Amino acid sequence: MPMKPADLLRRLNRLAVRRGLIVETREGGNHTIVRLGERRTVVGRHPADLKTGTLRGILKQLGITPADLED
Repeated sequence: MPMKPADLLRRLNRLAVRRGLIVETREGGNHTIVRLGERRTVVGRHPADLKTGTLRGILKQLGITPADLED
């Protein structure tokens, strides 16, 4: 499931709205710190697709599955 970091952030915002959670983002130099409810992770901000393992790690840290991101 290749996905760009910006697309992941958009999908996380939609998921938060559906679940009634608050998404907080903080922009760093090359990364975005994302807080979804009580969980937190870091998403790199670059034009390439996220690698599969990186995406799985981000989702695991947030406690969600790839199916949760589907529209």
